[in-house]
Amino acid sequence: MKRKSADVQNLPVLLKKQLMNTLLLTAALVSFTGNANADANRIEQYFNQVDTQAYQGNYSVISQIGNNNRADVKQSYSAAYQSGNFSNIAQRGNGNTASITQAGGKNYGVILQAGNHHIANINQSGSQQELATYVSQTGLRSDIQVSQSGSGYRNIGIEQQAFSGYTRPVTVETY
Repeated sequence: MKRKSADVQNLPVLLKKQLMNTLLLTAALVSFTGNANADANRIEQYFNQVDTQAYQGNYSVISQIGNNNRADVKQSYSAAYQSGNFSNIAQRGNGNTASITQAGGKNYGVILQAGNHHIANINQSGSQQELATYVSQTGLRSDIQVSQSGSGYRNIGIEQQAFSGYTRPVTVETY
């Protein structure tokens, strides 16, 4: 039996586009199969006035490896003189929850979670001064809550290693 090869050059343009779209969709489905739940992640960013000459917006990066991780980011600033906010949530493991809420400008929030079932929340407000928080969780089931408010120049760094899974919760509040 003699095989014939497909003469792609003679196919109508519409059929070529259909074939290409089908191949791309198949490749995308194959590369993204798994149990990841993207519905549990949310980013909200707001601003009221924009100086188009020196606009610095809110930036947020979320990276997740694992299952049933949840990330929530809310950032806003309202005055043209304020710089935007930056947040980064990196989750590696399963069942981790992270939340960053920042109002005002020039806030930096970073949450790194490696392991399973960690909870971390950062709430920051400020004026035109910098508020920065860095949280790192390793192991199992650690719980960290941070809240800042007020005139800035504060930095908070927390690293918790919970390899036994029985660490006490950490809560830091400054006003």
